Amino acid sequence: MHDASAPHAERIGEFDALRGIAILFVMFLHAYFGPWNTTPHSELLFLHITQLVANSAVPLFLFMSGFLSARDRSPDFTTLIEARLRRLAVPLAFWMVVALIFTVWREQRLTIETVGSFLTFNIAGQFYYVLVLMILTAACYPLRHLSNDRLRLITIAAFVANLAMIAWYEVYPVQGVLLSIAYRNPLVWVFSFTFGLYVARTRGNVRFSPTIIAVATAAMVLDAAAYMLLGERSGYPNSYFGVTVFLFAACGFVVYPAGLRALERTSVGHVSLAPFRALAPYAFGIYLVHKPYFVGVLSDILVSDSSVADDYIELVGSLFLVGGTLAIAFVVIVNWLLPRFGALMLGVDQPHVAPRETAAVRPAP
Repeated sequence: MHDASAPHAERIGEFDALRGIAILFVMFLHAYFGPWNTTPHSELLFLHITQLVANSAVPLFLFMSGFLSARDRSPDFTTLIEARLRRLAVPLAFWMVVALIFTVWREQRLTIETVGSFLTFNIAGQFYYVLVLMILTAACYPLRHLSNDRLRLITIAAFVANLAMIAWYEVYPVQGVLLSIAYRNPLVWVFSFTFGLYVARTRGNVRFSPTIIAVATAAMVLDAAAYMLLGERSGYPNSYFGVTVFLFAACGFVVYPAGLRALERTSVGHVSLAPFRALAPYAFGIYLVHKPYFVGVLSDILVSDSSVADDYIELVGSLFLVGGTLAIAFVVIVNWLLPRFGALMLGVDQPHVAPRETAAVRPAP
């Protein structure tokens, strides 16, 4: 079997800003709640398009993880799984237990529902991502031994399967336990990871040709128009489970890196992206801890009874800004005080703890 090698492993600078931006998208989605009946329609339109863009976050993280997995040099499957367990499963288990204890403390009891949420990676709502990432990492390990031609076919098949799964959920919406299962269904996310792996193997970077970028940008704009038009006519998709949402995020794998490169070439753009680049090493830790403590309990306490409580847009924005700022501050301060803990239990990228390229496999939604 042909073991095609990837192109020279250059550093992917676009991923730094992407990770910082994507984790902010994740926190925004978790600060969002359903609009009031009195919310002006113009505000609803703004929120829907914001949601469409923000829903690119998890697919982007999986795309970057797939890309960087192509650079993994683990000699065998066992070594790979052991490394991923240390980098992903250990901090995941720790913060799931913390969330369980916190939930029991707040409710003053341990219920069957709470235990069920814990066992299904739903104790805080966001932990499903790491489960999906570990499943895709293990399942896609054999793909590194395929030729580029075969990997291309697998990637096309992944796109078709992913699109079909999303379409099925859009036509037949699910709720409750079935919705939780849907979030954990690898077929909902498989294209993002596989395409990242394919791009890394065949290109070694995310610098696509001007023609490909132009086509992807045009498709993204048309898709956004379809999303708004169909949404206004028959209702907007539920979270990620919409064909237009899936296609918009897929085009983003090409468009977002190109847009960031264009910004980086300007002095103003370079400076404006600096905060997102600085945020990147903390992305996984922020993902692990932002719910339910900061974007949740604390943001509700500090914001819900404030002067913005009567304005829907201001309330959502304030919940995001306050909760997000507190989550970022917590991770940065804890890592500064306890760098070893930050590396092991928050997954903070630290050169003296883990090489940057492998550590970047740990992004968070």
